[in-house]
Amino acid sequence: MKILHVITGMQKAAGTTTFVDNVVDGLRSIGHDVEIVMSDNRLSCCDIIHIHGLWSSLLHKTARFARCYDIPIVWSTHGMTAPWAMHHKWWKKLPAWLLYQRWDLKSAAVIHCTTELEVEWNKALGFKKCFVAPLGTQLPATDNCPLTPDNSHTLLFVGRIYPVKGLVNLIKAWSIVNSQLITHNSQLAADHWRLRIVGPDQAGHKAELEALVRELALCCSVEFAGPKYGTELTAEYENCDCLVLPSFTENFGATIVDALAHGKPCIVSTFTPWRELQEHGCGWWVSNEPDKLAKAIHEMIDAGDANRREMGLRGSKLVEEKYTWEAVVKAMVKGYEDILK
Repeated sequence: MKILHVITGMQKAAGTTTFVDNVVDGLRSIGHDVEIVMSDNRLSCCDIIHIHGLWSSLLHKTARFARCYDIPIVWSTHGMTAPWAMHHKWWKKLPAWLLYQRWDLKSAAVIHCTTELEVEWNKALGFKKCFVAPLGTQLPATDNCPLTPDNSHTLLFVGRIYPVKGLVNLIKAWSIVNSQLITHNSQLAADHWRLRIVGPDQAGHKAELEALVRELALCCSVEFAGPKYGTELTAEYENCDCLVLPSFTENFGATIVDALAHGKPCIVSTFTPWRELQEHGCGWWVSNEPDKLAKAIHEMIDAGDANRREMGLRGSKLVEEKYTWEAVVKAMVKGYEDILK
């Protein structure tokens, strides 16, 4: 098959970029002719056009091009049709939705979703033809040996520093946990737990969070590490004890599978599609209200190293069975072949 993957840009630390990079590499490795297109002057006839994202004139022009040449479209919404996302800055999106975006999506042969939750979001908007292929990860070649001192522990967040990620609630929850440890004079307080926030700042949200950290007197236990990539990001996963993702919406949550692949348990909000963390005993799926998050964090700390390692082993097994990029590419190929029959 000749397939064009059309995307507005390949920003680092973006789940969409990760998906396109790995799926394109996987498709090429099994013999398909695949190109990543980021400009309308590079559009050409092919078997399938796979569009990623919404709200872009490039993507609208691509949809018109595909209709003109009768090329089937696979459209990945990448969480952008989530209720939170649709209502966020809705006054900017409504004109585009009414003028072209809704009709462009309706012209797709199929909508690609990363979870069943995303299928529900799209069906609620009237898009019934959907299939599911999740994001994946690579199982690390290294053993998950902690590189930090025995008495140093890290709760890790990885992602964009942006309001949708729920970091205000996380910092408030961290304040509750710290107060509880100090109040009970717990031995855990001597273990030097820290909250480490890794990722790029967006819309100046980091400054708001830093002000909150100062207000709550958490400067000694909250670190902003900036964005990390490649081996540096791998080291963050290897050095942490648990990942936390308290988002107000996630269509998937790629950092979760990355952390699980490294044998780390996760605490995630119920606004993410990760109920299976509870079902497989490899994490907590809880409300992102500060008191609920704080309870889960305290339970994670109280579980101890041995129990966290057991949870991490169950998580890495789940990834091996379901969330490798090889499995994702197979699901994508099936989706393509189904629309070409």
